[in-house]
Amino acid sequence: MMKNKTIKSSLVLILMLLTVWSASAQTDQDLVFRKRVFSSAVNGLYYGSALIAITEPESAAAAAGIPIITTGLGVLVPVMLNEKYPVNMNQVVLTQHGQFIGWFQGASLSLLALGDNIDNGNNYKIAVGAGALGSIGLGLLGKSLGKTKPWSEGQAAMLAHWGTVGPLVTTFTAMSISYDPRVIGGSMLLGGAAGYFVGNAINKSDTFTRGDVRAAGELTVLNGALGACVLLDIVGDSDVEVGDWAWLFPAAGVLSGTLISHAWLKNTNLTPRQGMNTIWMSSGGAVLGLGIALLINSDSFTPWYLVPYATSLGAYAYSVESARKKNAALGSVSDNNWNRWSFSFMPQNLFLNEKIVKDGFRINGNSVLMQPLFSASLTF
Repeated sequence: MMKNKTIKSSLVLILMLLTVWSASAQTDQDLVFRKRVFSSAVNGLYYGSALIAITEPESAAAAAGIPIITTGLGVLVPVMLNEKYPVNMNQVVLTQHGQFIGWFQGASLSLLALGDNIDNGNNYKIAVGAGALGSIGLGLLGKSLGKTKPWSEGQAAMLAHWGTVGPLVTTFTAMSISYDPRVIGGSMLLGGAAGYFVGNAINKSDTFTRGDVRAAGELTVLNGALGACVLLDIVGDSDVEVGDWAWLFPAAGVLSGTLISHAWLKNTNLTPRQGMNTIWMSSGGAVLGLGIALLINSDSFTPWYLVPYATSLGAYAYSVESARKKNAALGSVSDNNWNRWSFSFMPQNLFLNEKIVKDGFRINGNSVLMQPLFSASLTF
């Protein structure tokens, strides 16, 4: 027992050290690289756990050691390859997205293939293995696209955003109308394809920054959580079952959060830090609202999620609008053309002009004309 606790504690310590290391980056390139290493380590832990679930080793040491080995490999591989193949932010964003959504898409593919037989015997191992392979495959695909495609950071983030929103919306919708595992699995696969199509269409018509997409993701999570709480409020003490129409509320929440955020954040041009600030502000608002709900102490479940939602949304709106005003003020300088003017004051030409008038001044036999004291240029 003590040995298992020691092993688990060591693993937690490794992940904590990686987190601190990732947060202490001094440059943008450091931050990108450390995000890549941390993500690789976490996914290495997941892949090792999947391998344990599939192989079911009898040895407790093997069951504990394999995830630690794969976590260590997750750290070592990107470190060893970074000198030769450095990564950019698009590669990190799309790799992380591919590794995350690949688990669900791989498992959905097994649901589509096996249907109700997914619960029979060891068929669950097929779903776990398919999820792991899907995560690895889509992670590699995301890394390749991030390296080869000339996308901006906002475009890459938008594709990752809709690549997650699409499957969520279609899966929740399918769960509201059908018990069939094949329908649910197929809906997630279809939603993934539709999400990338929509994200690509948005990238062609509008320009969003990575900060905008971060803020859009926060409102999506906020409205999606509201929909999930409404679902739980409706079903009450009874179990939430597949085929219940109330599953439409999380679907509507996720979709509405994304669409509203796109309209709200258009031409806002948030920086990545401003986008992260909206997440922190929204989270702080939710905690504040939870404290207020505790003071109310209602027997009904409704205030317990409506109050935190309202305070979180208020903090989110304040953060977005504050950033919008700040960015608009910077943009107004550009609109008034002040940043396109260049002024120069050259007092030294007073002495040069005095010399030209008194003694004359020649360069390569040619007379030099009087020199200006001021100059200005306007860039169009």
